[in-house]
Amino acid sequence: MAVGTFPGERASMGHKLTSSISSVTSTFTQQPLSRPTNLYRPLFGEVIPLCELYSIANVVVFPSSSQSSALQNPSQPYSQHNGIGSTGFRSTPPSPFIEALQTIGLGSPSWSASAISVFTIVLPTTNGYVTRSDFLQLRLQDFPYKILRTHEPLRPLQKYSATCPAPGPVTSEHDLATLVESAAGVVQWEDLPTSVSFVDLEIYRTRLTEELRDRLHNAPWLSSTPIPRQRVALIRGRPNITAGGPVYRAAKALGLDLVIVDEEGHWLQADTEENRMHREAFLVTDMTEDAGVVDRIIQSIVSYPLPIHGVFTLSDNFFVAVAQVAEALGLPTSPVAAFETSVDKYRSRLLQNVPGQTARVHNVRELESLLASGGNQQAEFIPRFPLIVKPTKGWSSECVSKVNNLADLATAVQKATSRHGSAAVIEPFFDGPEMDVNFVLLDGEILFSEIADEPPCDADSSAATVHSTFSPEALTLPSALPAQEQDIAKSTLRDILVNLGFCTGVFHVEARMVSSTFEYRKQDGVIDLVLKHAKSLPESRAECKLIEINARPPGYRVTVPTRHTYGVDYFAAHMLAAAGDKNRLRLTTRPYSHVLGDSTNDSKRGAQYWSRLVYIPAPVAGTVQWPSKLAPCEELKRRRPDLADKIVLGVDYCVPGDKVDLYTDGARTYVAHLLVVNRESRRDVIRLGEEVQKAFTIDIDCSISSKTEISDGETDVCPDVEGCE
Repeated sequence: MAVGTFPGERASMGHKLTSSISSVTSTFTQQPLSRPTNLYRPLFGEVIPLCELYSIANVVVFPSSSQSSALQNPSQPYSQHNGIGSTGFRSTPPSPFIEALQTIGLGSPSWSASAISVFTIVLPTTNGYVTRSDFLQLRLQDFPYKILRTHEPLRPLQKYSATCPAPGPVTSEHDLATLVESAAGVVQWEDLPTSVSFVDLEIYRTRLTEELRDRLHNAPWLSSTPIPRQRVALIRGRPNITAGGPVYRAAKALGLDLVIVDEEGHWLQADTEENRMHREAFLVTDMTEDAGVVDRIIQSIVSYPLPIHGVFTLSDNFFVAVAQVAEALGLPTSPVAAFETSVDKYRSRLLQNVPGQTARVHNVRELESLLASGGNQQAEFIPRFPLIVKPTKGWSSECVSKVNNLADLATAVQKATSRHGSAAVIEPFFDGPEMDVNFVLLDGEILFSEIADEPPCDADSSAATVHSTFSPEALTLPSALPAQEQDIAKSTLRDILVNLGFCTGVFHVEARMVSSTFEYRKQDGVIDLVLKHAKSLPESRAECKLIEINARPPGYRVTVPTRHTYGVDYFAAHMLAAAGDKNRLRLTTRPYSHVLGDSTNDSKRGAQYWSRLVYIPAPVAGTVQWPSKLAPCEELKRRRPDLADKIVLGVDYCVPGDKVDLYTDGARTYVAHLLVVNRESRRDVIRLGEEVQKAFTIDIDCSISSKTEISDGETDVCPDVEGCE
């Protein structure tokens, strides 16, 4: 990529650069300074008011040189010139600025003689208290220009005193060193070649500044009021570090002391130095799901010698119990009744029920009795095909069937009731684009929401049978549905949540858009949502139909892509809501300010790129055997460097020796997921996702097959067993 060229850069950027280029040309071509020694490091530093919240200082450090001449033609490469304007300065050893950088671990002890180094010093404009210590890392992830190192010296909750330097060039190395010492963060960007011209260098700096503004201008790093230190208890720790890492790191960055409540033998129980990095304490508790589990959790919490300010869980089957615990202890929570409805797929279906279209049966005999009654039971239920049959309690599309005829209904009920020992829900199949709609709510107000599109799965096909699965194949962000339909989905589902009693927290809701004006169709070689043909446009208004409510963040593999795409961390928001920290909940749910495609479509604001989450199902059943020492995701990037820089996240679920099946409880078994991104177009990111899926390889010995196992003893290859969308 040429220096100064962003992928997908805004076409309107050009006119913003004219004055900047003229300014820097003047700056770099003024009367040169005399050379103090035969070796020097020309420097140029400038303070820029980025927005109301931040100023930045961009610093350019040129290579050492033994020559000096006036810059005559700024379009020529730097390597053909060795002078700098009078508003810059030459550094003679020792350099206060370079020493300040090296003190914080940036720069290099031996500076390259053939590269230009660029640094950005980030300076909040007001005093305040640090909301999270890894704020800069979060907001700058997947930056279009490569970052070599980032320095974030601030501790969570500490008070920061702002330094407010005057805008314009900085003409003293001591002043630059002072800015480094007082900065909230310093970024060292990848070195630039000396072949870059001064004009291109200034274009680079200008676009760098524009990108930083999009990422920072609406996102406060600091709280105006002190933040009390709090402690939260996670009921049921995550099954492994892959699924739990983002939770534990977020808690640490927020300054939340994390206590884990779980069974004897959990991997976080041992009081090791490594485990203490993830949690403050582990409370051994019998988590058997019986009538006494709530009392046992309460006893563990009240016996802990330090105060606990909130409780939360990421495990679907503990939502009700944790709400009961919070209610008993007077901690922040939504009503228990709201959780009881959300975890019961029959009761949640009745929130939008049309009489006669939904039923619940506990076994095939009960189904036969219902059908024999001729519609005289359960609000005169009469099956209208196609139908969906699924467990009342469950997750991850397990044992969910699409039924097209009466003959297959008993098969589907048998499959659904065999999972978790729960009843089967029989409900309408809603034909229309499926979507994940995620919310962060505060007292009923939407602080942040997003919609991600799920392309058609096996069971969506017109040829689907009762054995076809609803296991997802991919997820695309942001949604391609028209803004009006996205607004319908958000308002409909938000109202359902609030009417149930869910007013504050993170919620992952699955739904379909019935009578949508868009459909999945192959166009230009890509299957994606496109406007229906005129003759196929629906006569009725689009409606959002609820599939299920999950009163938690999406599963690990969907929460992390949202953090990358929008800069919003659902795990952090979930914990802050549990602790009742409404101020920080509001501050930490600000997406980026980027605009994709049509700038008039608000639904595309906030995402820094189009992203495609690609699920990799097990190709065969058997025993995993990597062909090399590299894990499959890393091996793919090494083998296909043309794809590597488009893969921002790759997670393998298996190690050699693990046994996998094609299906786990009626859902596809996955062995990995990857997040691919593209700043040019949604169509390009879909093509890229398909290419990555084709190129992914994993060696499985199919001569040995048994029930799925993974190395930490869990019963599923997904790293987030309960609720692993």
